[in-house]
Amino acid sequence: MTPNNLDAVRLAAAGMVLYGHSFVFLGQREPLFLSWLPLGPLGVFIFFTISGYLVSESWGRDPHLLQFFQRRMLRILPGLVVCMLLSVLVLGPLLTTLPLNGYFTHQHTWGYLHYIALHIVYYLPGVFAHNRVANAVNGSIWSLPVEFLLYIVVAITGVLHGNRWLTAALAVASAATYLLWAQVSQEMVVVYNSDLRQVFICGTYFWVGACFFKFDLKRHLTLSNAMLAMFAMLCLESWTRQLAIASWVLLPIVVLAFGFAYSPMLARLTGSGDYSYGIYIYAFPIQQTVVYLWPEMGIGPYLLVCTAGTLVFAVLSWHLVERRAL
Repeated sequence: MTPNNLDAVRLAAAGMVLYGHSFVFLGQREPLFLSWLPLGPLGVFIFFTISGYLVSESWGRDPHLLQFFQRRMLRILPGLVVCMLLSVLVLGPLLTTLPLNGYFTHQHTWGYLHYIALHIVYYLPGVFAHNRVANAVNGSIWSLPVEFLLYIVVAITGVLHGNRWLTAALAVASAATYLLWAQVSQEMVVVYNSDLRQVFICGTYFWVGACFFKFDLKRHLTLSNAMLAMFAMLCLESWTRQLAIASWVLLPIVVLAFGFAYSPMLARLTGSGDYSYGIYIYAFPIQQTVVYLWPEMGIGPYLLVCTAGTLVFAVLSWHLVERRAL
């Protein structure tokens, strides 16, 4: 594979989620990107953009249904399973306000493990009940069921021998559904314990990323075009609705152009492993734990402690679990 910066871009996206959530956990306003979007969702959109391109490329390289889902599951599940088990068996018993016997016999304790099947459960009995973000042990991983559903659609279109125009149609349909329903709807439509709106909010970036692969646009993903896209986004800062729509194309240009470029310095930074997924799945419970133990900590020390703690778990997750599974 040609050397690139994709690991570094994913690392930055995971860092955005951690950084943005830090303000929320301390009861402050989450910083915005270009007065438009909080940094946490921006990081998620970056993940979906890269995933759309790479997952479509993976299917195109090896259009075998069983192997396709084996690769997807080995990327997501081993690290997630360990994270869930640590949450139930270590974090919960240490921090629950319930007696240990009551905690381990509570029906919701073992129900938390349903997330191993990508069925969202945020609650562990007696854990983080009085935090500012109450009763949420790991709120970040809501995106995993949404992403896996998009993998299924990629596989279905691949089995049906869908061409690039079908992918473009999915991108347009996702954007239209976002504008006409997901953006304006005040009520969640819950399917498999997930908010169906996110399939279109995040999915639009996924399908646009897929289109960049399907239409073989990689040669146009230059740093000069990325700078032009960034300049266009800056020009649209005062028109947030228009910026949100334009970002469906402009953000993937920036993300993929920087991702497919190559910097030796960034390569050294990420050369020891891809820690982005570990940061993404461990940051939330670590941040909740720190704010539970030291609720009045300032933002600077809080960011330092949470980043260091999350990075330790992410490194261990990559070397002891994720890399071995892959």
